[in-house]
Amino acid sequence: MTEEQKLHALLDRIYEARKTQSRVSPLWLATEAMQELDPQRSTHPLIYLAANLQFRQIARDILRKRFEPDEETDRIEKSQSQHELFPDLQRRYPAARKRGQEPEYVLLEDLADEDVRFNIHRLRQEARAKLDHARALEAWWKNRQHMAEA
Repeated sequence: MTEEQKLHALLDRIYEARKTQSRVSPLWLATEAMQELDPQRSTHPLIYLAANLQFRQIARDILRKRFEPDEETDRIEKSQSQHELFPDLQRRYPAARKRGQEPEYVLLEDLADEDVRFNIHRLRQEARAKLDHARALEAWWKNRQHMAEA
């Protein structure tokens, strides 16, 4: 196992220990990982900060892949965290937040109305963007075919 894989495994293990909590945040996972690796905070403050920021990025990637899958390979992980009665729903969704705020992932049953509205809007925006992309690609393709025929 590479050093990078060990870091991912550490954050995965911390998430697994906290997965029943209502809210999960990359910041919390990173902080707990730092406490485990450097409980005395003996590392130089800038190195500690840099490591914490890197852990947060890894934690964001881990949580995003678990709760915001957007590629075919992520569907397997998504299927393991779906709702029983509504299989198209995920187990967690991002909490409503302002741009630049750290994401938190909230259990479906603990979502506030604001969180639900935020996710509905976010998902519809993503769907529109993908549809616009598909239309543009299709137009380009038709143009290419037309130019080949000419």
